[in-house]
Amino acid sequence: MFVFVVFMGQFSQIFTYAMNYGADILWVFSTMLYMIPDIMVLSVPMAFQISILMTLTSMSQTGEIMALRAAGFSFGEIAKPILIFSVFLVGVMIALNGWLSPLGRHKVEQSKEDIASKISKVNIEPKTFINLGDWDLFAEDVNKKTKIVYQVHLSRKNDDTAFSTKVNAATGKVDVDNKGISLTLFNGQMQRVYSLDSRKIITSEFKKYSVYVPLSQKVSEKRRIKAAELTTPQLIQAVKRGEEAIGTKQWVEYRPAITYRISMALCPLIFFLLSCPVAFVTTKKAGRSAAMVYSLAFIFMYFGLITVGNSIAEKVSFTPLVYGAPFLPVLAGCLAGIYFWRKRLSE
Repeated sequence: MFVFVVFMGQFSQIFTYAMNYGADILWVFSTMLYMIPDIMVLSVPMAFQISILMTLTSMSQTGEIMALRAAGFSFGEIAKPILIFSVFLVGVMIALNGWLSPLGRHKVEQSKEDIASKISKVNIEPKTFINLGDWDLFAEDVNKKTKIVYQVHLSRKNDDTAFSTKVNAATGKVDVDNKGISLTLFNGQMQRVYSLDSRKIITSEFKKYSVYVPLSQKVSEKRRIKAAELTTPQLIQAVKRGEEAIGTKQWVEYRPAITYRISMALCPLIFFLLSCPVAFVTTKKAGRSAAMVYSLAFIFMYFGLITVGNSIAEKVSFTPLVYGAPFLPVLAGCLAGIYFWRKRLSE
């Protein structure tokens, strides 16, 4: 259920983004495919942990654990196949966290930047500023059927010259094709105002004025790459370059991200240590409801401690604590698991 909520939240964000920028359904579908590894980072350990408790609890209820014990199998031998599979899942999590998820996240962010740099949707509304690339369009009234606009005010946003440009017209028409947007204005006036002295104005009247805006826009600033978009080797290389080379914000974000990924990768192994001894002692009376309660408790505690550890790592400058704080759930899980196993084996 938690993974479903996360998935729907991600889908809602992508769909809203597509609606805002006029992307098609193919873009939404391809973007969601890139997000699958990111979703699997959460779903794989959760599914494994719940399956351990549900399966072993069911075996305890039906007497299968007791039968195996009577046949001479120890608790360790019964749990050995699960341990082997948990180690395998650790390898899967390393691949997901270290490579597949960052590559998918980078594709998603790059795709969002690309779609945002294109004017693929022009929604003409009266008394509303409309983004037309380097221009802003404002109209007092709009005929949506004919795309005729009335009492038009057009202003240029990114003017590289010393003058700012403003155009006013009585009427105009907006035409959109696959390559760009054509705006034709009739019976108006153009003003060129000197940026250093607003008293210097160049004006001219026109009967027809045309502007063509291509669908692609120039990106003014280079997008900052987040830690979640870098593979683990890339993160290590970035941290090795030092704070001055990558900037303080990235330095604070990148360093704990390395150990955070290791902590997430060890999640299946920690869940194995916690779940098996608890499932072995689950009584018939408690049943699967108790298994689900334990599952949710372990999941929330583990990921809660990960959040606390990351928060500590990002707020301190002491290097051992920066790299060690994300291991807080691993340490707590190991101690709790050892305690549960000792208690189980002593009985």
